[in-house]
Amino acid sequence: MALGLAFCVTIAIVGVTGALYSYADDIMDYERIRYISPYKTAGVRALNAEEIGAQFLAQKPNASIRFFYATNLKDDLKHIAIYAVENEQYGYYEINPYSGEIITDGAKSVKFFTAVMTLHRFLSFEGMSAIGKHIVAATAVAIIVLSISGILLYLPRLKRDLFKSLRIELKSKGYKFWYQLHSVIGVFTLVFVLIMCLTGLWWSYEWYRNFLNQLAGVESVAYALNEDKEMASGDPRELQKTIDAAKDMINNCAAYYIRVPFKNEPYELSYSNVRYGAYNILKIDAQNGAIISQELYKDKTIGQKLIQNIYALHSGQFFGEIGKALWCVSSLSMALFGISGAIMFYKRTKRKRSAAKAQSVERAATLASLREGAKNEYN
Repeated sequence: MALGLAFCVTIAIVGVTGALYSYADDIMDYERIRYISPYKTAGVRALNAEEIGAQFLAQKPNASIRFFYATNLKDDLKHIAIYAVENEQYGYYEINPYSGEIITDGAKSVKFFTAVMTLHRFLSFEGMSAIGKHIVAATAVAIIVLSISGILLYLPRLKRDLFKSLRIELKSKGYKFWYQLHSVIGVFTLVFVLIMCLTGLWWSYEWYRNFLNQLAGVESVAYALNEDKEMASGDPRELQKTIDAAKDMINNCAAYYIRVPFKNEPYELSYSNVRYGAYNILKIDAQNGAIISQELYKDKTIGQKLIQNIYALHSGQFFGEIGKALWCVSSLSMALFGISGAIMFYKRTKRKRSAAKAQSVERAATLASLREGAKNEYN
């Protein structure tokens, strides 16, 4: 109970922000389509990767491209985004594919959901917070402990009368109502909440990430700004050559992204028919446009597939639209756990205080009665 009370506020914050972000892609895509559709309607030609890269560097001359993203929206409209390093700081930029203009600052939904995600991961609106990151990680661990201990405590009721223990008596009041609400919703969302927390820790602790990678037979790779190796420049011409080399494979895919490598290493192009996870990976020599190697998702082990889908598992998108909806509701229920847990603690404490006060009054009355009796006997 004390653990839940200590983290009730952060549990509520993480739960509500997670629920809000469940449909972030759908909302942002809607705004992107509205923004860029007029360009296509007017017959403006979409820019290729080389032109987009060149336009981006013209607007950000001190930046260096690290990742190039492209996602199909609808009717051949594409969402283009670039991750770049400028003054040793990573930045995310959405690009108008018809003009090459950076539109991130003008996209209201992107700004909103960036703030939501920053709050979700770092308990901050200003950017990455090391303290906030550790508090969120501790909150995830607390939720795991509370969920497992809660279900173990509720197990005898489930065994005694399964159907009754999975019902909420709306006519019940006070502590009983909040206890039923807390317990029943906890039972129904237990598996989803545990998956969210166990996968969420992937971004919190490097040792945990390395442990899961080792368990799944995946090599841990760290991309840091200050590496011994020098990064390639992310030349727009090399981006275009990489795309041209994989043109037949990515022509009808749902999404692809290019990772700019270290110098003298091949570019890495990942493509998939879903938005997250299930990527096939190509290693491409951007100098001559030759495909060096191909790593297909279907050939991977179950463990490797799960690691590659870590975000899709965390968000529920691994299970499609139904999974996303279930994850959204389960994430929102975390706020209910925090609130109901705090109310239960308050009511239990109040009840104990009332009982203690009643006992104290009764004890005082008994003593007074004894004293009065002794006085009468003496007289």
